[in-house]
Amino acid sequence: MQAKRTALQALAALAVGAAACGVQAQTSQPMPATGDAKGTDAIAAAFKRADANQDGKLSREEAARIPAVADKFDQYDKDKDGLLSMEELSASVAPAK
Repeated sequence: MQAKRTALQALAALAVGAAACGVQAQTSQPMPATGDAKGTDAIAAAFKRADANQDGKLSREEAARIPAVADKFDQYDKDKDGLLSMEELSASVAPAK
């Protein structure tokens, strides 16, 4: 339960961090729950906005602007390449089944 709460906090921080970096959100609606398609789309959109160089991955520097993601960067970086892909983030924060 704690891991799920931490994961949801990381996702919220990702969206907030992107906005704090001067990235405009597409809508003013709250981020949907991660368990549905809209939630997945919202997470992908927040990730894309945070990806400053649009290479499809978050570097440690890009993730540093998002404290909840930066704090778990090494844990989320499953292939240990120093970059966080959307797939790695999604797999790390997916709700437990």
